[in-house]
Amino acid sequence: MKKVLFMLITLFCLSANAQEKKQEEASKSKAVELLKKDGVLLKKDFYDIGKVAGVTFQNIVITDISAGTKTGALRIETSYYSSLGTDTYIGTLDYDELAGCIKSLTYIKDNIITTIPENYVECEYKTKDGVSLGAFLSSTKKEKTWKIYIQTKSYTNRSQNFMKSDNIIEIISLLNQSMDNLKAHL
Repeated sequence: MKKVLFMLITLFCLSANAQEKKQEEASKSKAVELLKKDGVLLKKDFYDIGKVAGVTFQNIVITDISAGTKTGALRIETSYYSSLGTDTYIGTLDYDELAGCIKSLTYIKDNIITTIPENYVECEYKTKDGVSLGAFLSSTKKEKTWKIYIQTKSYTNRSQNFMKSDNIIEIISLLNQSMDNLKAHL
């Protein structure tokens, strides 16, 4: 009887603990995978690109010294502020994703946020590392407005940053600067 009771309590504790822990999704980003590699000598160069509405954009160029190869990515950093402190979340866009992201955000700027539809609409670009950039229609009783968002980690809403739709122009500009900077250093 004691064994059965012990097993039930243990099973209950394990299942409760498993529900509380949210697992970070595995990244498909080449830059993140290279950074996770063991047994290699890596050189990391960081280049500041800019900041918009509390979101920081920074390039990273990773050189695998032993293999003589380079890869680059844009790091996007968001922060969550609470009474307990600040949590920082970083997501990446590989160099080969930047052109597609720029094209998607330009489409959103030119075709989506220029209209006010009757129904709720959202549009999103998602990267290999789980970073989401997009727009959604925010409705109040008085008006409907477009909001832009960036979420650096798909497993937590704390990594989200919301901003005015006008900021999309600055974000596209920073993405273009990032692509030019990476092109010059790779």
